[in-house]
Amino acid sequence: MEWREPLRLLVGNRRFAALWGSDLVATMGDRVHRVALAALVYELTGSMTVAGLAFLASGLPDLLLGPLAGVVVDRVDRRRVMIASDLARVLPVVLLPIAAEYWIGSLYLLLFMINAASILHRPAKMASIPAVVPPSQLTTANSLSSLAESLGDIGGYPLAGLVVGGLVSVMGNRHGLEAAFAVAALGYVVSALILWPLRLPPLVVGSDRSVRVVWRELVGGVRFLVDQPLVRTNTLLVALGAIAIGMAMPLLVGYAYARPERGEVTYSLLNFGIGVGSVAGALLVGTLNTRRLATLVVLGLVVMGTGLTGLGLEPPLWVGVMLTGLTGLGNLLFLVPSVTIVQRVTPANLMGRVFALRSTILFTALIAANGLGGWLGDDLGAGRAFLVVGSGLIIMTVALSLLPATRQADRLDDLMLEPSG
Repeated sequence: MEWREPLRLLVGNRRFAALWGSDLVATMGDRVHRVALAALVYELTGSMTVAGLAFLASGLPDLLLGPLAGVVVDRVDRRRVMIASDLARVLPVVLLPIAAEYWIGSLYLLLFMINAASILHRPAKMASIPAVVPPSQLTTANSLSSLAESLGDIGGYPLAGLVVGGLVSVMGNRHGLEAAFAVAALGYVVSALILWPLRLPPLVVGSDRSVRVVWRELVGGVRFLVDQPLVRTNTLLVALGAIAIGMAMPLLVGYAYARPERGEVTYSLLNFGIGVGSVAGALLVGTLNTRRLATLVVLGLVVMGTGLTGLGLEPPLWVGVMLTGLTGLGNLLFLVPSVTIVQRVTPANLMGRVFALRSTILFTALIAANGLGGWLGDDLGAGRAFLVVGSGLIIMTVALSLLPATRQADRLDDLMLEPSG
């Protein structure tokens, strides 16, 4: 265990520091964008249906274009992909408050465009990390990458609230929101500028870009994910976590508003607990830098299941906040080593496709679980539903931990598997 290891990596590896800094700045811009979007929708319509459609428009690119994004990431220079992804979001973000005022339908179209560009960034970043970080530091690098997102949740949302609220109070609703979206767009510009000097090893790809070749490459990514035992089993484990998180999201709303305290305050505190737990998990994994990746994945899922089960006992609020913190801690404990496992066993020329395919699978599971969790909460009540979700996650995790491929991920060094980069 070495607590200085994450700091050494950030200070001593300029290429990784560029990836990390760009991600942090873009995440902050994204949080301003989300807060401004919520204010815009409420200001124009006051409709939760419109808000729901806006979230749907944001999620559709993951479902429709996610696998193709992986093919692009594996064929085009990943630095250029990330920069293009950032810059492609600038104009649509700036136009959102202007166009939506004249036609609300433009909101959905622009959100689709923004998120169609953003789905290229994450697989490109995850596939780039093994190219700039040695195998012994991959887990630390992935924990720092997750930490940037967690810091965006804890610090980004309050900062975004201050930025949006401050601009609206000074400039009025219309011009204040336009300025807020411009600030969000600026975050993407700065992110691209940070990545501009970055140099990555060149990709070796064929010159044929026909539809037949693209389809063949897409199928090749699917086959690798299905046929590679470690990647397949880890994807199942992570999907369990995504399903549990997806079911917990509507349950947390019902749990908060069923309590004697004010619902919005309770809900905010519970989500704050998740954010703190996520930051603690990212720091802990980065400090441990353990080679027993499978053990860490299983432990994280069990910890998360324990937190969800505890919420089912409907404890006092301060205990509930600690339990949501436990779920955030467990989430990062299983998520970070899962990324490392995939990076270690996936060839460089397949990594973009594999990460994009996993993202599509997990996002689909998350969305489906949202509906299932809401139904279960209405049928059983939030408390009992949390008991079912948490205990079910623990049981299924223990069952999958008995598979040989799960245990093999603890011995990647013995199996002589090296990351491609």
